[in-house]
Amino acid sequence: MRRWVRGSLGVLFAFGLVVGGGVASAQGGSGVRDVDWRNAQYTVPPVGPCPEQFVPFTDGAAEVGNWVYRLAPDLPVGYADVTGEGVEDALLFVECGPRNSEYSRALVGVTTGSDARIQPLGTVVSPPVWTQVPNQVTVHDGDIAVRIEDFDTGATWTEHYRWAQSARAFVRVDGQ
Repeated sequence: MRRWVRGSLGVLFAFGLVVGGGVASAQGGSGVRDVDWRNAQYTVPPVGPCPEQFVPFTDGAAEVGNWVYRLAPDLPVGYADVTGEGVEDALLFVECGPRNSEYSRALVGVTTGSDARIQPLGTVVSPPVWTQVPNQVTVHDGDIAVRIEDFDTGATWTEHYRWAQSARAFVRVDGQ
């Protein structure tokens, strides 16, 4: 049963990326697709214990004060209109933590303004402990489904979020 669920989640993940626009590409497009996320400078929303702050990434990593940031090395950038404004936004798996420790991982949303500047939307999900990590995302009609894995137990589950324009934040919508 567990193998079937993992396989099904993988298919849903692939479907969601196709619906949401696929993985990062340096070819064509505009807005968030033009950004070289591994070498960009932008404000990163809170990730685990790390506060929201401006982070200058180089090759997908950065240090700001005592915090170490990195884009999750094996996970793609997702693209979808998560705010309902008719413009693609980017969903990034960002890891952060103090030097010489374990990193927390969060899924964060960012967008670009009409001036092409990167603007943070907020943290979609940042689990309460570093052993729980978001590792897949699909977007369908503004519903952001995030698969989370617990390294300690091997358990996985899916949480659902939406952009709430009135709060200017991502909110959980699956009743939890």
